[in-house]
Amino acid sequence: MALEPADTGRPRDSMVRRLSRTMVAVALTSSALTAGATGLLAYRMLLAGEDRRLRDAAVDLVEEVRGLDDARARLEADAEQRELMAFGIRIALFSSEGQLGGDPDIPTQSGCAWSQLPGEAGVRRCGETAHGRLSVAQENIESIPRLRVSLPLAAVVAATCAALISLLMSRRVASWAARPLTELSASLARIEPGSPLPAPLTAQARYSEVNAVRTALVALLTRLQEALEQSRRFAANAAHELRTPLATLQAELELQAEMLQPPDTTLALERMHRTVKSLGVLVERLLVLADDTQGSLELVESVSLAQVVEEVLRALPPSELRRVEFEAGPLGLVSGDSHLLRQLVDNVVENALKFSDGGRVRVSLQETPEQTRLDIRDEGPGISEADSRRVFEPFYRSPTARAGKPGHGIGLSLVALVARAHRASVAVLPSERGAHLRLTFPGVQPRHQ
Repeated sequence: MALEPADTGRPRDSMVRRLSRTMVAVALTSSALTAGATGLLAYRMLLAGEDRRLRDAAVDLVEEVRGLDDARARLEADAEQRELMAFGIRIALFSSEGQLGGDPDIPTQSGCAWSQLPGEAGVRRCGETAHGRLSVAQENIESIPRLRVSLPLAAVVAATCAALISLLMSRRVASWAARPLTELSASLARIEPGSPLPAPLTAQARYSEVNAVRTALVALLTRLQEALEQSRRFAANAAHELRTPLATLQAELELQAEMLQPPDTTLALERMHRTVKSLGVLVERLLVLADDTQGSLELVESVSLAQVVEEVLRALPPSELRRVEFEAGPLGLVSGDSHLLRQLVDNVVENALKFSDGGRVRVSLQETPEQTRLDIRDEGPGISEADSRRVFEPFYRSPTARAGKPGHGIGLSLVALVARAHRASVAVLPSERGAHLRLTFPGVQPRHQ
């Protein structure tokens, strides 16, 4: 079968050009809004300029007639009217008794406003009062009222069209522009630990930028997979090496236990024998996890978490057992490995007892067809939000834990490891007092014949 051109040649397109086309569409839309806003601003500026011109003419007239009697003021107003007519401005001067001079058709007015008289559409008047007299200047500027109607209308039309276009196209355009990245993200989401890379990641991407990201990710995933394999081989080799000395130590302890010993020594030997035996089981199970967490550990055994909890509690010393409250109820059936699940429960209970400072530890089970939840609550100092994720990292110990509690920071990391092997999740939930740890296991699915 022949390869597709996108897999063999240089990418035919780039994300830069793709996003550029998207930006052009956005720019065209925004320009319509900008044009409308600019037109309205231009209208305001033109009107402000005309008002300034009329006010200046009115102020000049009242200043020129300052201190003059009415007769001389009339002469000055008439002269000013003849002078300003050449510039399209008409002006009149008023006193408290009435009009003194200038254009006789101009009515009195304070401030600037459009004329409201019939037949005077587009006439703008500005009146200024000073020294007991009023000067009113007016000009016929019909073009500005037309702009006042047309420019806002154009802005409204442009804004409406842009809003409709954005409403109809924004989601499609965004999806279209980001589709190469979403496809790459979907390919990454399908990767399973230890499994080969999916085909979309091994084939060359169409766009050069996405292809560069894909290449870097493939190289990174390859290095991570190699590092994971090295870690698994190291863990497996370490577990293999521990088998022999643990077996030898167990045999020596059994031999010493058969001999006549003082009572204190006999009890110590029994404790050491239980510890070594537990270590041997743990090494065997960790060896399984190190070989292949997702593959060789087959979760076909139906295990009762309630029974596992009871076994762990029975192994506790009486002083610690009295501090634990177990709400016996559902069986809490999950698919898993009973030895590993016992290690998980043992670690969370031991951790809760250690940090409770003599307080109570409550263990409860809740079961539904979809999931089984195991909750462990203690009365210790609790776990801060900043530490709620890091406590499951290997060898991490919070400042509270380092303050005075012995340990190496591997208990909860082992809990998280066993939980992942059982397709379960582990989380620290908010709690008013102490710490609240929740393990959520998928429910046991019925088998179909």
